[in-house]
Amino acid sequence: MIVFSDGNAIDLGKVQVACDGTRWLWTCDFTEYGDPFMANLANPRLVLPLPTVIRGHGPIAPERHKPTTAECRQVLEAAS
Repeated sequence: MIVFSDGNAIDLGKVQVACDGTRWLWTCDFTEYGDPFMANLANPRLVLPLPTVIRGHGPIAPERHKPTTAECRQVLEAAS
C-alpha cells in the first residue's frame, strides 16, 4: 500500500528507515485520522503514527535491498 506524506510516496509494504537509523514497519492499522501506525523494529512495543515518526526521527526512506549472490551472478553473466 502506498500513502503520501508531504507529497512523498511511502510504500508501507517495505521497512522504512528514518534519518536517525531507526527502522519502522507498518502495523496494518490506521489512526482515527487515517494515518498509518508504524512499529519500531528494535522495540515493537513502540508504535507511532507515521507523521509522529517523521517529526521525531526524521524523513524516512525504504530500506535498501541488498542484492543476493544469484542477482549478482545474473548481472555479471548478462554483461559478458
